[in-house]
Amino acid sequence: MSQMTGSEPPPLKEAPKFEGLKKTFGPGEAGALAQASAVGLTFVVAIVLGMGLGWWLDGRLGTSPLCLLLGLFLGIAAGFKNLFTFARRMERLDRKTKDEQRK
Repeated sequence: MSQMTGSEPPPLKEAPKFEGLKKTFGPGEAGALAQASAVGLTFVVAIVLGMGLGWWLDGRLGTSPLCLLLGLFLGIAAGFKNLFTFARRMERLDRKTKDEQRK
């Protein structure tokens, strides 16, 4: 083990609260970044769930790969719906922020 010198920072007592992220992006943008991450995750989850349900139905009905493909397309459609909903929400937020800055 190395010896501690006076220049080393003290150990953390609690987990960071992402204040650096808020300072870098601003409090509103940190939330938008989290929402963008969630959109990507929900896009993937929608596709996987659609394919999983289709695969299960194919096993039960013996229609392989019909239900799997249908589930894939429905999952992709649900993912894009979430993406467009998020984009509209961000556009409204951007317009509102610009309007407030003009005042």
